[in-house]
Amino acid sequence: MKFAFYSLLFVAALSSCGNPAVPNSDGKLGETPVVDESVQIKLGAADLFNGEKVRLFLFQNPKANPKSTKLFLNALDEFKNKKNLQAASEGFKASIAEYPNSKSYYELGNVYMEMKNYQGALDAYSLAEKLGYEPFSKVMFNVACAYSQLKNFPMSADYLQFAIQAGYVNIDNIEKDEDLANLRDKEPYLFKKNLELALGGVSDVENLYWLQFKRNFVQASFPINMNMEQGKVVYDDKNRISYDFERFVAEMRNARFSREVSKGFYNFVQVAEKNNYVALIYVVKDEFNGDDSPLTYRLVTYTKTGKIIDKKEIAGREDYSELLKMCTINKDLSFIITNYETTFQKDPNEEGYYDNPIVSKKKIDTEKYRIDASGKILYLEGKTVAEVDA
Repeated sequence: MKFAFYSLLFVAALSSCGNPAVPNSDGKLGETPVVDESVQIKLGAADLFNGEKVRLFLFQNPKANPKSTKLFLNALDEFKNKKNLQAASEGFKASIAEYPNSKSYYELGNVYMEMKNYQGALDAYSLAEKLGYEPFSKVMFNVACAYSQLKNFPMSADYLQFAIQAGYVNIDNIEKDEDLANLRDKEPYLFKKNLELALGGVSDVENLYWLQFKRNFVQASFPINMNMEQGKVVYDDKNRISYDFERFVAEMRNARFSREVSKGFYNFVQVAEKNNYVALIYVVKDEFNGDDSPLTYRLVTYTKTGKIIDKKEIAGREDYSELLKMCTINKDLSFIITNYETTFQKDPNEEGYYDNPIVSKKKIDTEKYRIDASGKILYLEGKTVAEVDA
């Protein structure tokens, strides 16, 4: 069954409590008090797989760069005709630095597959997916191949099933492609099971809705620091979560059947995709109060088919009278929430909270958590990560 996917348009997700850490002048990662959207972003070699920076770059530069197209075509010639993988790799990366697009990332992923850099291929295919590469089914199939080569057979089988359900119909290639040989030969039962499920259309529509929802969340770079106190945000229909996806957003389902219909829900980042779960962060905003509304960041874990496992509010606040949460998520998926009491420039009881800057904040306490292997969000209570894993 073929399914029409909408192409994702990246927008800036710079928020009142949600900017990733960026290098300080000494080159180290640290908190950034203000992100000035007027400063023109440039993509260097280290930024090509930084989804947050790519997103902001595309927001600032909505028109394609002709130089990028020329570099892409030269790299494609090196890859397809001259079989010069190193030159092709450098060429595609140069094209992306000038102007990121789904085709450049997709072809870079193909080059990395030829170079046996399978993790690099996954990183490139991920950006191709998020930028709306079509046909989407080919990206899913190539991801299945990369996971097969990495011997991550559950993920390979999942993506093979997704690829077929998204419209990949080359069954002969599925049976013979060398990049899938590990999955076919070492996990024949898993291979056949997922192939039969996909061809039989089991959960076809549900899986595709889930994939379409998930692909709108750009992969985060670690550490993820949500540390801003206030600020203007660019949130619009390009990254708004449609009510078509209410099955994946519990608060949206509740709002649909209540009088409180002023809340908006927005894609933020994908934190992780593991064998047993996917972790995403979305943003909730009270649209009634416009740009001055506080934002709430919710971490949600899902099964591989989109059923909610666990969720937690990790940053921001629903109302300015509440404590302000700031959060740092580490690569090992442990995270710390710090709660602050904020003082405003003017008395909120007389002037309100809007157009009323924060002048100071007082740390109240911290909470430590970890996403475990099953996707549950565990309160560490001072335990080490090793103790929780045990």
